[in-house]
Amino acid sequence: MADLSSVVERLRPLRPPPDGTAEILAMALVGCLAGAATCVALLRLSARRLPLRRAALAALAASRALPAPERLAAQARMLRDLAGALDRGALSLRGEAWLARLDAIFSTRLFSDGPGRAFGEALYQPRNDIPAEALDGELERLLMRLRK
Repeated sequence: MADLSSVVERLRPLRPPPDGTAEILAMALVGCLAGAATCVALLRLSARRLPLRRAALAALAASRALPAPERLAAQARMLRDLAGALDRGALSLRGEAWLARLDAIFSTRLFSDGPGRAFGEALYQPRNDIPAEALDGELERLLMRLRK
């Protein structure tokens, strides 16, 4: 019988020695899965933390199917509900004080100096030029900045 050590030396290994590539790929895959799970968890948490904004955006979206006068009234109702949820004292305000409070809530001048004046006393007067369409984009932009 031949020398056993020479036979063992002539045998090739069943697989090449590991160079670390498989381990690196496995760690990268685990890292990506952990990152994706973290992103999903953060998105769900932020969606739960912003119920006022979500409700206001849903009301705004629902108003888009209405004709201009009803749309403006629905937008005004959404703003009244939102302001009331943020500040109960805002519900008693009317006219210029109401518009100033909306400006303070959203950190803007849209309601005092811009097309948002339609939500003041002008809301209760007959109009032909209702800016409901133009206000949709402005209101959506303001609501997206809201952190409540």
